Amino acid sequence: MKNLKFLFVGIALLGLYSCMDEDKILAIPPSGALVTITPDGTAVFDLNDVTGSIYSGELNDATLNVANYELTANIYYKSSNTQSSAVQVFSASTFPSRLEISAAEALGAMGLSSSDVTPGDLVEFRATITTDDGRVFSYQDLNGDAKGEALIGAYQWDVPFFCPFQDSAVNGSWSATLTWPSYFNESYHQGFPKSVTASSNGGVVVFNDMFGPGNDLTVTLDLDKSQSVTATTGSLRAAMDYNGAYTNPYLTQRSNTYFFSCTGSFEIALKQCVDQGCFGSGSDSVLTLTKL
Repeated sequence: MKNLKFLFVGIALLGLYSCMDEDKILAIPPSGALVTITPDGTAVFDLNDVTGSIYSGELNDATLNVANYELTANIYYKSSNTQSSAVQVFSASTFPSRLEISAAEALGAMGLSSSDVTPGDLVEFRATITTDDGRVFSYQDLNGDAKGEALIGAYQWDVPFFCPFQDSAVNGSWSATLTWPSYFNESYHQGFPKSVTASSNGGVVVFNDMFGPGNDLTVTLDLDKSQSVTATTGSLRAAMDYNGAYTNPYLTQRSNTYFFSCTGSFEIALKQCVDQGCFGSGSDSVLTLTKL
């Protein structure tokens, strides 16, 4: 009887998940519809040239059943974690079709200008597709099998704002503040706030003596990907003060972040690591830098 009960529960759960899957669609007829896009280049908007900075690509009706394709845009404001209202910026009813929209056009459609956004903010593009038989689909209608990067197609994507990195804008003095969990309280956490000097060469920025004499912070930018960074220190000492079992402590970035030279500021969460591994996010030190 116990085995039979488990069998009935398993069948019930299987039925439930089957119903949940049927609420979503695969991006293939007769279930749904898919428009794909082949971008012409890197998907970024340069705030120094909003008119000449253009996102473009070719749209194709991959399922041969699309009557209309409508694209909206809104701004995601990174600093406040808020969004602007979405407005329509493009539509197409024949395929293949060319999509070309500049940063200025996207902002203008929303009643905004370049002064209303900062590097790191995003233009969020979202599409709605109407099929020949009148059905309407958006990204939310796709099931998990259709949400892979190669299958999302032109339903949803983001384009970040950035400013080209300039070494000369980084070189010089910066003020640095640091917050960290009290249970670490290592000597290299001390002495903040402080002033440090930075030198940059080809997107490799060294903040000298950030964590004490000879303990630099090196930030390496991926200049091909909107200034995403890799940040790390060398070994800060042979062993942690509070537990000699942990050797060669160092700091490195917790997650993907960006460094825009034109803003004159940079904040990064640094995770605490040792030879034996890295601690959880509760151990992070948060470093805030401001150009002087």
